[in-house]
Amino acid sequence: MSDAVSCKPSILIIEDEATQRHLLHNQLESQGYQVYSAANGRQGLAIWEAQPDVRMVITDLAMPDMDGVEVVKAVRAQEKRYTYLMVLTILDDKECLLRALAAGADDFVGKPVLREELNLRLQSADRLLRLEDHYKLVGALAELAAVRAGEESAHVQRVKRYCFHLADDLQHYQPQLGLNKQRVEDIANASVLHDIGIMNVPDSLLNKRGRLSVKEMQLVREHAAAGGKILQDLYEETGSPYLLLAHEMAANHHERWDGSGYPQGLRGEEIPLSGRIMALADTYNVLRSRRPYKDPMPAEHSEEVIIAENGKHFEPMLVESFRRVKDRFAEIHEQLRDKSEMW
Repeated sequence: MSDAVSCKPSILIIEDEATQRHLLHNQLESQGYQVYSAANGRQGLAIWEAQPDVRMVITDLAMPDMDGVEVVKAVRAQEKRYTYLMVLTILDDKECLLRALAAGADDFVGKPVLREELNLRLQSADRLLRLEDHYKLVGALAELAAVRAGEESAHVQRVKRYCFHLADDLQHYQPQLGLNKQRVEDIANASVLHDIGIMNVPDSLLNKRGRLSVKEMQLVREHAAAGGKILQDLYEETGSPYLLLAHEMAANHHERWDGSGYPQGLRGEEIPLSGRIMALADTYNVLRSRRPYKDPMPAEHSEEVIIAENGKHFEPMLVESFRRVKDRFAEIHEQLRDKSEMW
């Protein structure tokens, strides 16, 4: 089997009409897919549960006992790894199609199925699944970077939640920014990559307990530009808006509102909004965390430090947002405390 074929995801077909099921099975198998088939929803769900290599499911909507909408709901409720769900439907049955999409279906194909249309839709599904796997890999590298910097993996999850609550608050109180639910989630998800450039910093500096020299500090500060470049290169290769957002956050999370930050000394709204959000979330996390050179700071003191930097390190609009969500920040820290703080 060639490399191109072996990399294709496995597909499960759920179709109660035997002729249509066999046609689809043979068509996809001839293109190099590993194909599983089921004659009804319950049988299909059992195969999906038993075969973790299945990444795509093509299911008819109109089936007795357990219809396609129920299949979609069951997969979304149980999946541990994203499954691309495509439904087969008679296009006149728009009500059922809308219910399937609302339940979590990714795409649909009208019956009778056209070979060329199905192939194009499967190509799009394959690209999405590859990108999802790519994001997981990069996210794992981000956690590795945090651990290498003397932090625990909880650091990454705390920062992600801090960014979510800041962006979500801005969505509601600053509608002129144009944030929506998806953008808020994207900012939170991309935040896990903000320190990926730390992989370029020598261990001796990351774990040094004393004060860093000017030269050593400069080496540490290079992680922002390094991380930004890593993600910029990945963005140019993939065209993924997610990686462009991650690039903005990695490259700019040490810029300051008053222009005294690094690596470029950007000022005010020259700093992307995602970078400004990341800067406040990261600073709060550092204040509350143990480092080789410092003990963790209590919530009240950390809040005072953030608020005192209004108009200097942080944008006034973001400091006001922080005032509204600071209690949530404190709760997140308690829920995801580093093990070293529990000794």
